[in-house]
Amino acid sequence: MSEVKVNKISPRSGTGVQIGDSGDTITIPAGATFNASAGTLTLPNGSVTNAKLANSAITINGSAVSLGGSVTVGETKPTVANVAQTIAPATATTISITGTNFVSIPTVEFVNSSTGAITNSNTVSFTNATTLSVNVTLASGNYFVRVENPDGNAGRSTNNILTASTAPTFSTNAGSLGTKAGGLNGAVATVAASSDSTITYSETTNVLTNASLANCSLNSSTGAITTTDFGGSSTTATTYNFTLKATDAEGQFVTRDFSLTSSYFAGTGVTYLVVAGGGSGGYNSTGTHATGGGGAGGYLTNYGGSAITLGASTTYTITVGTGGTGGSASNNGANSVLSGSGITTFTAIGGGRGDNADGGNGQTGGSGGGGASNNGAVGSGTSGQGNNGGSGQSYGGRYYDAGGGGGAGALGGSSTTANIAGSGGAGLSNSITGSAITYAGGGGGAARDAVGGTSYSGSGGAGGGGAGGNEQGSRTGANGTDGLGGGGGGQHTFGGSAGHGGDGVVIIRMLTSDFNASTKTGTYATTTSGSETAVKWTASGTLVTP
Repeated sequence: MSEVKVNKISPRSGTGVQIGDSGDTITIPAGATFNASAGTLTLPNGSVTNAKLANSAITINGSAVSLGGSVTVGETKPTVANVAQTIAPATATTISITGTNFVSIPTVEFVNSSTGAITNSNTVSFTNATTLSVNVTLASGNYFVRVENPDGNAGRSTNNILTASTAPTFSTNAGSLGTKAGGLNGAVATVAASSDSTITYSETTNVLTNASLANCSLNSSTGAITTTDFGGSSTTATTYNFTLKATDAEGQFVTRDFSLTSSYFAGTGVTYLVVAGGGSGGYNSTGTHATGGGGAGGYLTNYGGSAITLGASTTYTITVGTGGTGGSASNNGANSVLSGSGITTFTAIGGGRGDNADGGNGQTGGSGGGGASNNGAVGSGTSGQGNNGGSGQSYGGRYYDAGGGGGAGALGGSSTTANIAGSGGAGLSNSITGSAITYAGGGGGAARDAVGGTSYSGSGGAGGGGAGGNEQGSRTGANGTDGLGGGGGGQHTFGGSAGHGGDGVVIIRMLTSDFNASTKTGTYATTTSGSETAVKWTASGTLVTP
């Protein structure tokens, strides 16, 4: 029988039905369907190969894996390279983050290593799988960097590789730190820088701390520069140029160029001007006669002549004489003095007061005081320092005209015409400060007209002399000028006062390098002309050479 057609085959007994015998082949023709969906079909092992299956493989993480095969399943996470960087705090800054497995466009976060606080980046630009360009604004601190790809895989730097820190800055201006005496043992200068962490100072050149050059030490913590022998073996003035570096704890640094100059005291070529205080005008409380003008302070100088030499390690004393007190009194001016070891003591004599018309006469001084209108004696000037005062005169019981005080350059004027008093003697011009200035002028005599008419007092002498009092203007004598040693003007007598004498002055002109190396006290001012500096004391002090 070659063909059997049935609709159903059921077992005659039991639950199994066998089709064919061992070795037989059961063929299901093409187009036919063997439907075992409602039951179970058991096939021998290996009887159906993968190639006979409609779906012989599955896909895992984008890769096809054959049934019965195997694959290692894992995640692809990004990594962040431990490359340290430092940026400015509170400033939007673009940095480069390197690593591996970056996928466009990841999220980048910055984790504060102290607080754990997270700061998101401002922007992220994907360069490639190993490089990101990230813009971020961070507060001061140290940060880990975390990168998260769009698929959720993330990686963080092993170390806190990003630091937000302020770079150091110098507060000490670049350039000269001053001039110091060669051979100095002690403090030289201090530089200062600031940052948000500890500063360390160092020299990038080999000049400041070189024993053969500046021979200084630099304190790495404080920036103090000291020395035990500034300039070492050098004996000539030298400018040392060097560069210092300030580095903070994050390794940020700044450099700045400075210089120090050594000076060596020569003491040669020194000139001086010593002017004493001027005398006051005369004062008379009994009336009638006009009083004489005060004499100028004594005037001594070697400027334009032979210079003197100052010694090293020597203290020179400067005494500036005050002007004679006037008002309701009359007095001579005080002496001005320059003294010290190795030089002659230079003493300028204070100016003589004007004649008081009470028998006191004009007084002797650097320059003498003028005589009163009662024909009193005039004061004599000191030889080499000043001149005599001028004489006064009365005319017919109406005009009372006093003489002017002497000046450094001329006699005090005498009254030779009724109603006109004598003027103060002129002073002398001196350019020791670099400008021509006239010093030590005498005070003018006063003039009085007994019937109240016009009277002409004497003018003050050039060089700070004060004018005398008169009938129609101020009856008080004008004060002499301080710092010039001028004499005070004489008093009209009725209702007036005597003019005060002007204070004196002491001026020393020396090499600027010597001036810089020396120590000065007192009230002084300086002017520099070429390689020399003039030091003008208007109150007493000292000059101490190194």
